[in-house]
Amino acid sequence: MDTANISQCPELTVKCFLLSRFQSAIAQQETLGKIQLNLIGGTILKNGQDAREARDEFSSRFTGILPVPKQVIESGAIFPLNRSKDSARVLYVSAIALKLAKSWQQTPQTIAAQLAETLEPLCYPDFAVKVAPAGIIELELTDAGLAVWLQRLAQTNLPVPESRILSTVVSADRLFPIQYSHARCCSLLRMAHRDRIIAIAQPDVATAPPIWSLESPNPIPWIDEGDRLRLVHPAERSLISQLLTVLDNLYPNFDVKKIEKPVNYFKLANSLSEAFQIFYSQCRIWGEVKTEQPKLAQARLGLILASQSLLRSMLENLFNAIAPLEL
Repeated sequence: MDTANISQCPELTVKCFLLSRFQSAIAQQETLGKIQLNLIGGTILKNGQDAREARDEFSSRFTGILPVPKQVIESGAIFPLNRSKDSARVLYVSAIALKLAKSWQQTPQTIAAQLAETLEPLCYPDFAVKVAPAGIIELELTDAGLAVWLQRLAQTNLPVPESRILSTVVSADRLFPIQYSHARCCSLLRMAHRDRIIAIAQPDVATAPPIWSLESPNPIPWIDEGDRLRLVHPAERSLISQLLTVLDNLYPNFDVKKIEKPVNYFKLANSLSEAFQIFYSQCRIWGEVKTEQPKLAQARLGLILASQSLLRSMLENLFNAIAPLEL
């Protein structure tokens, strides 16, 4: 499973990874029609045009179309990028070509085609890149790329998010369902360890670290013999989608103060908790699955491990609450 790009990238979330690739793609576009784009000093330089003249033209004609200050680029304003609501796929869409059409004096379809051509080698083999009608760029996370993200989430100690809860303190009774889901994750993982489906490095409740590292299987068998993700049940895909949504909101690569609409972190945590409960009620691990499809059982346990990691991080770092290992 060759996923050198994504496995070695410093970005914590899928969205940040793609934003960085968009920046690289635009920087590599030396010419689009007759215009050369240089992201230097916030100017757009045409052939033979000096920086002052370019800045004046930018200010008079393109203000709001191609913002280039670093903090704006990092906020994603220059690269509009959104997740599709289809939980069966991890699909991001960008209308950047529409925003650049006027300033680059090209049709959105032409700009999108050129950017997609540049993006493909930057994102391969982790994303499938294509241009949809009206110049929308679509980037779909492949099964191999998704497996790497899940492995990182399941086995990496997440840093404290820059964001903090922006609403009033959440009462203990409202947090209990989230704490219950976390404790349930821990209980299932310990049970699987006792049944030798997985081997946890430090399974004892009294000494367990925040992230339960697996001795085996390592890596988790997310991918089957046909290089496809084993987790195809709607409840599995819904939980994966929610995990990525939480990550995108917890670890943006921009200052949270610049977000126009504050994130409701309690709602986010509660949605993750509910997605986990639905997954657990609909996707079996023991019984026939354990006996006949042990690698599927291990992949589902990997999903539980990833859920436990995010639930613990949100409870402790956002709500200043206990993430109980058992109830």
